[in-house]
Amino acid sequence: MWPTQFVTAVAPNRWSDRSVRSRLLAILGIVALLLVASFATWLSIRGGQPASPTLYGTAQSVAGAAWTWDGSGYTQVAARGAAPTSNEADMAYDRARGVIVLWDHGCANLVMGFQGGCIDKVNRTWTWDGKSWTQHSTKANPTAAGRGAMLFDSRLGQVVYVNGVGQAWTWTGTDWTGMAMPGGPQVPRNLGFAAGYDEVRNALVFALPAGTWSWDGARWTAIGDGIQPGEASADAHIVFDRAYGRLVYVGSRYTWTWEGGRWNPHDQPAITGGTAAYDSARAAVMLVRQDSAACDRSACRTATWSLSSTGWTRQEAAREAQAFPLTRSGAYAAPMAFDEARGVAVLFISAS
Repeated sequence: MWPTQFVTAVAPNRWSDRSVRSRLLAILGIVALLLVASFATWLSIRGGQPASPTLYGTAQSVAGAAWTWDGSGYTQVAARGAAPTSNEADMAYDRARGVIVLWDHGCANLVMGFQGGCIDKVNRTWTWDGKSWTQHSTKANPTAAGRGAMLFDSRLGQVVYVNGVGQAWTWTGTDWTGMAMPGGPQVPRNLGFAAGYDEVRNALVFALPAGTWSWDGARWTAIGDGIQPGEASADAHIVFDRAYGRLVYVGSRYTWTWEGGRWNPHDQPAITGGTAAYDSARAAVMLVRQDSAACDRSACRTATWSLSSTGWTRQEAAREAQAFPLTRSGAYAAPMAFDEARGVAVLFISAS
C-alpha cells in the first residue's frame, strides 16, 4: 500500500494572491500605525518643550544679555534696542575707540528636540558702549574656522580676529579688513590653537602643540616649544597679564606663562575651561567658568577665579550666587572682555 499523501495548505504570500478585503485591512493597519507613531512623536516634543523660548527656540530670535563684573558681583545690564543673539561670538575691547567689539557668527535660533537644528545663522558685528549695542553694516566679515581669538593689537591700534586656521582680520571701526601674514606656521584645525598679543614684545603670539610663533607685523619667528601634549585645550585663551608682563594660557592641568623664552607650567585647581580676560582695575587675570555641579534645566552657577603671583584664588562674590541664564545649546562659552573705559568685565550671554 502506498503511503498516504499529505498536502499542506500554504497561505498566499504574494500581494496579488490576497483577497480585496485582506488587502484593504492591511492598508488600513499600516495607516493606523503611522498615525499613532506621528501622534506619539508630536506629544513627546510638545510635552517636553518648556515655556521658555531660550531652550528650544521660537519663530523669532531672542536677544542675548550683557553682564558686568565689578569685583564684587555680576549685574545684568538692560540693553537699549537691538542686541546680538547667537550662541557663538568673539569679542575684545577696542582701546582706540573705547568700545567693545563683538562678532556674532553662530546660531541665533537653535531648536532642540526631535526635529531640532539651527534655523537662523547670523554673521554680524556689534559694538558695546556700556549702555547699548550698535550693529554695523559691514561689507566684509571674518571667516570662522575652528576656535578663534579676538584681541587688541597695540602695535596696529586695532582689534584683530584670528580664526582657527591662522587667518586674520582687523577692525577699522566700521568694517573688517583681511590681514596678510604670509609664511606663517601651519595651524591644524581644532588642535589646541590659541593666540594672544604680547604687549611687552609688541607681537602677536600663536601657541600650537608643535611650537610657539610670533608675528611682529612684518615676519614670523619661531620662538619656542608649544604647549605640552595633553595640555592644549580646544577652548583655551591666551591673556596678556600686564601686572607681570607675561602671557597666560590655562591648560588642562597647569596654568602656563610666557615671558619671551618658554612656557612655564604652574599648578592650578580644577578650573579647566571657561573664559579669561585681564581685569586692569584689579590688576589680575580673571577666569569665569560654569560650575557644572550647580545647574538646573536653564541655568548654571558661575565660578570666578583670579590669578596673582601666588596662584589662583576663588572669588567669593556677594552676588555670585546669581546664576547666568545658560541654555543647553552650547552657549556656555560666553565671550568676555574688560571694558577699560568703565572699569568692569563684560560677558555676553546668548539666549539662543
